[in-house]
Amino acid sequence: MGISLNGLNSGLADTYSSLLSGAGSGSSGGFDGSSLLTDYAAIKNGSYGKMMKSYYSKLKTQESEEDEKTSSSKSKKVKDTSSASAASALHKSASKLGTLNYDDHSEENVQKITDAVSAFIKDYNSLMKSGAKSENSTVQKQTDALYNSYYSNYKLFSKIGITMNSDRTLSLDEDSFKKCFTEDSGRAGTVKTLFGGIGSFADKAADRASRIYRAAGDGESVTSSKAKYAGSTGGSSSSSKTSSSTSSKELSKTAEDPASAASASTLYKSLEKLGTMNINNDNKDNVYDAFSAFVKDYNALLKNTNDSKNTNVINQANYLKSLVSGNKSAFSRMGITVNADKTLSIDETKFKESDMGNVKSLFDGVYSFGEKMTDRINSIYRYASQGESLRNKTYTSQGGYSSVGAGSTLDTTL
Repeated sequence: MGISLNGLNSGLADTYSSLLSGAGSGSSGGFDGSSLLTDYAAIKNGSYGKMMKSYYSKLKTQESEEDEKTSSSKSKKVKDTSSASAASALHKSASKLGTLNYDDHSEENVQKITDAVSAFIKDYNSLMKSGAKSENSTVQKQTDALYNSYYSNYKLFSKIGITMNSDRTLSLDEDSFKKCFTEDSGRAGTVKTLFGGIGSFADKAADRASRIYRAAGDGESVTSSKAKYAGSTGGSSSSSKTSSSTSSKELSKTAEDPASAASASTLYKSLEKLGTMNINNDNKDNVYDAFSAFVKDYNALLKNTNDSKNTNVINQANYLKSLVSGNKSAFSRMGITVNADKTLSIDETKFKESDMGNVKSLFDGVYSFGEKMTDRINSIYRYASQGESLRNKTYTSQGGYSSVGAGSTLDTTL
């Protein structure tokens, strides 16, 4: 059955009346005919349609931005096996550079240094290439930071035969590099500045590689404990140890501290176990045993650092204490007490009654408490085991060059 013209007109009238009713109500509650005509005119001339298109366009843009933010968040957790492997290799070669003797200019030792620098550059280039292709935003950011650290000192590198290619990789001219160690060159100090000891470019590259490894290695569940970096930089030595019979501590940035280095390495291992074990409410006994060992080793480290004569070790230990104090409430929920001296105490009953999810949240993830603690422990280890290498250091803590040094380092002044 068909619809009459009168019926159609009546239906349209009812539709407009329903859509626009109340839109033009005046102060007296009556109907405003002029408003109806205005709205009708807007629909007829297309301006109303344009307005709606504009509205939905903005809505679509907002949704797109939200999707982009979500995608960006997810990209930070993308597993990147290639970059993780390259970062691990770079950390090893960079750490090795920190253990070499740059004052021995014999032909045999110069070749040893050259081989080590060559291996470092090879690993650096590998990481630059994999980082450039990574879909993990944190890996990209850290790789860029590593490149920027080199670029800010490219003039120093060019003086010792190391140049940058268009793809941000490096090239080593071995002949030019070896000439740095000849008596008339005077550039051996530049090599030592860039690659020797804490604060050097190589040391900072090792730290950056550690961060890239953690970000790329295992996505959401990655922890730095898998990198096993503590204890890989330098070695402790008891030579030149300050006499323990000294009545008052003679503080120095270069005082060797094998006791703190050893306890830092031990604490790292217990932290590593927590970072890699299966933490859940069905595994409370094992988690408690691991956490108890962690508390014991942490307290031992504090005792040794309190007795340290190395000011860098003391400062890093203070940062570690602040980190622990900052998580006091989180520890409290697990039956852990932060004592007045910043040591920890654990209540077995309260610990096992708590939700193991609280433990997991502290030690799981790239930016977790466990990650931050690992970085600080590594710093304590390096300062404690490489105290003497800090003498006449000409690299600033930010990775830039400082011209405070004299003698063979004068040629590095830009």
